[in-house]
Amino acid sequence: MIEINILNILGVAVCSNLIAFWYEPMQGAKDKLLQKLGLSWLEIVFNCSKCLGFIVGLILFYNIFAASLCALIGFIITFIINYIEDWYEGT
Repeated sequence: MIEINILNILGVAVCSNLIAFWYEPMQGAKDKLLQKLGLSWLEIVFNCSKCLGFIVGLILFYNIFAASLCALIGFIITFIINYIEDWYEGT
């Protein structure tokens, strides 16, 4: 269990986004590993930044409110990333 503070919560949310979809070099290996395991629920958790943020937050903080905040911040980060990518592409 780690200390519940805004820096740790924000860090968990950002790392969850990196693992879920944002950091491209790791996506191929992650997808192959998840397919080999053959657990569909695990693929859903590791490809959703909100789900991964909540699960990792719950494991690290052992507090449902901090985990919920990680998921919410992860959702906001995903929204911002998608908004910027759409604006950059001009769609």
